[in-house]
Amino acid sequence: MVKYTTLCLYTANFPYGMGEQFIETEILYLSKSFEKVFIIPCQITGEKRLVPENVQIIIPDYSRYSTKKGLKCLGRWTILCLKDILKTSQKKMAISGLLQIGYCYVVMHSLLKKHNLLNDNVLHFSYWFDENSTILSILKSKQLLNQYISRAHGFDLYEDRRKENFIPYRKLQLKYVDKLYLISNDGLNYIMKKYPPYSKKFDLSYLGISNNNPFHYIGKSEKYVIVSCSRIVDIKRVDLTIKTLALIKHIPIKWVHFGDGDLFEFIINLAKKKLPENIKADFKGHVDNQTIYQFYKNNNIDCFLNMSSSEGLPVGIMEAISFGIPVIATNVGGTAEIVKTQTGTLLEEDFNLEEAKMAIIDVLYNKSNNLKFREGVYKFWKENFNADKNYPDFIEKIKKV
Repeated sequence: MVKYTTLCLYTANFPYGMGEQFIETEILYLSKSFEKVFIIPCQITGEKRLVPENVQIIIPDYSRYSTKKGLKCLGRWTILCLKDILKTSQKKMAISGLLQIGYCYVVMHSLLKKHNLLNDNVLHFSYWFDENSTILSILKSKQLLNQYISRAHGFDLYEDRRKENFIPYRKLQLKYVDKLYLISNDGLNYIMKKYPPYSKKFDLSYLGISNNNPFHYIGKSEKYVIVSCSRIVDIKRVDLTIKTLALIKHIPIKWVHFGDGDLFEFIINLAKKKLPENIKADFKGHVDNQTIYQFYKNNNIDCFLNMSSSEGLPVGIMEAISFGIPVIATNVGGTAEIVKTQTGTLLEEDFNLEEAKMAIIDVLYNKSNNLKFREGVYKFWKENFNADKNYPDFIEKIKKV
């Protein structure tokens, strides 16, 4: 059996910027399990976050790309991509993208060779089943790389979320990935049905949340406190949260939202326009995870809301239940695997606003102050989405690939 001592982790932007917050937890476990970890981000935007001492960031330079250079990088691997080019209505853009991918794999090969990362003791791990997976697949197809694994989440998995209902180069990725770890049973079932010939490569691996705070209940405050946490973009449907809360006119509520996005100003103005006087909205913008954790720890949160139209398996809900907070969320993606009768209430994707209103009132009156129920919520997190359990289990699996 190969003994992996080094890990190459391919990310979108982490450890730069504010996104991919959940990797902040996982990297702590990975760094303890490998002698050396190299992070290779696809792009760099924003400030660099702290990483463990044995983690090194190396950055591929794709800036010298030209169409001529891209043409020189095409090979037999291109055959598996031709059907996708024929399938799309934007063929010129697809061909350009294929040439860029070809150039990227050559640059990546040089980078890995320079840092001596093409040996048998190195495990390559793409955090997303996307462009990095395509690059690694090409390297493996040319026998320049021995193996690689990947996670798949939401946008990088569900093809109906894409404009043309397919994800480019999927067949190439699936042929050469050694193991693909889905973060939800919903995702696992989806890809099993979609690509049954590759089913032996698929496995489930839940993400996890670290929360060293023992469960405690502060007690009810003067107002009920409802929290939501997401980017403020179309698919998160924060406007539906406002429209639902606007129907509750007799309960004093403080609604706190963590996160920003393209619709931030629109949502603030909509809240001012729609919400009655008994409901006060507090938009915190984008903050780090520790700020959210401190808020959960120091306040009694009565309910966590997620009204998204699309999810993988929401990390925000994992964070909420790790503090024993009851949840109301829409039945999309893998959400039903975390929002059950013992943790809260599941709404249909196209829910009726009146039904959502009644669900909130039920949680506020019957669950938020029920100590036994909240203890059950916390217990469900500890048994199913606890980082101290899930990440060591995952690392044990990937070291056997």
